[in-house]
Amino acid sequence: MDWNEIENESVELFRGLLRLDTTNPPGNEKIAAEYLADALAADGLDPFLVDSAQGRTNLVVRLGATVDEPVGGPLLLAGHTDVVPAQDDDWRQAPFSAAEVDGCIWGRGAVDMKNMVSMSVMVAKLLAREGGVRRRDLIVACVADEEEGCQHGSKFLVDEHPDRVRAEYALGEVGGFWLHIGGVTYFPVMTAEKGQVHLRLRARGRSGHASMPRADNALVRLSRAIERIGSNRLPHHLTPTMARFLTTLAETQRLPEKLVIPRLQHPKLAELLIDRVLPQEQARSFGALLHNTASPTVMHVGEKRNVIPSEATCDLDGRTLPGFGTSVLVRELRDVIDDPEVAIEVVSETAPVEMTDPGSPLYDTIRRVVGRHAPQAIVTPYMIPGYTDGQYFSRLGAKFYGCSPLMLPSDSGIVFSEMFHGVDERVPREGYAWGQRVLYDIVREFLE
Repeated sequence: MDWNEIENESVELFRGLLRLDTTNPPGNEKIAAEYLADALAADGLDPFLVDSAQGRTNLVVRLGATVDEPVGGPLLLAGHTDVVPAQDDDWRQAPFSAAEVDGCIWGRGAVDMKNMVSMSVMVAKLLAREGGVRRRDLIVACVADEEEGCQHGSKFLVDEHPDRVRAEYALGEVGGFWLHIGGVTYFPVMTAEKGQVHLRLRARGRSGHASMPRADNALVRLSRAIERIGSNRLPHHLTPTMARFLTTLAETQRLPEKLVIPRLQHPKLAELLIDRVLPQEQARSFGALLHNTASPTVMHVGEKRNVIPSEATCDLDGRTLPGFGTSVLVRELRDVIDDPEVAIEVVSETAPVEMTDPGSPLYDTIRRVVGRHAPQAIVTPYMIPGYTDGQYFSRLGAKFYGCSPLMLPSDSGIVFSEMFHGVDERVPREGYAWGQRVLYDIVREFLE
């Protein structure tokens, strides 16, 4: 195959998808699903489109095995077509322009995660063109609503159309990017993700005229609780995935990092390193990956400036580590707040996911392919602090890996974590093209 032509075709498919405004809410993923369906149909594929609500369209396409006796269950490539909001005035390039400037492709969704969606559709198109041996089915699912909880996307498909997306293995977000630590390049493969818990703090007191301050002011009481959450880290927990990741770092780093990294496994030393030693980006990352977290995000209180409110609430975005779920998080928050008059309510929750044994033929294929295309990159299991569609596809038995290949050279000036939901989201064109070739090789070799 002519990979120069394939790169150009894939980039144009990607840029066309970036130009579609699928901001969620409201989503409007229908325009993306129809665009991708046309691209697949051009190579003789017959995608299945289904709406979970008006405009909330999901696409699933399957390429069957070409042998009489498949060696195993399907491989699923999963990606979501919705994106988070973007404010035009904050961006150097308009967020839905798909501009190609300074060697990069710009746009909301360039990293999260229309790049993986485009690459996956392109893989299906290429496999359909070339024929060849496939000893498993390949499924590509382009879903709605991941950014708002997956109800209209992966959860809908798993609940209502499970046979369409049931797979033995799956690839999706967030891993696969180049991660640079201490001069060493890593290729993290997501084998665990934190759960999400929506919480609400509620404080009550007596209402009264604001001209006469009260000690039991609900807003004051709630403010104290919020301040304690914001200024105190929750207890340290070491999960199996993070233990493996830290071991890999310790084995591959140079001095002094080689001495520092293993100490993150120990609670008291970890807190000292996170607070005083590690660079800010690494400190924030390890802080999220070694602790349950809760971030205050929305407050509801008061109606009139001269009336002391009788009730005040604050919504929290909580994230839970595998093995240390919602009940642990609530207990830890209760200890931090230290005020029995502030209630903690669980509004909704999704469970964390972790592969206790990440090894598999697919993981071996990832390591082998990455070893050819980036021999300097060390493949390692990893955990992400957020959640993905993997939480639902894994309920059908899929061994789900976050692996959306993307080359980010250390001198690119792009920090992967800052691109997620960030201003000026973009990917290097060369890095995207590298990812397309790597994803194709992983899928083709695994299916063969």
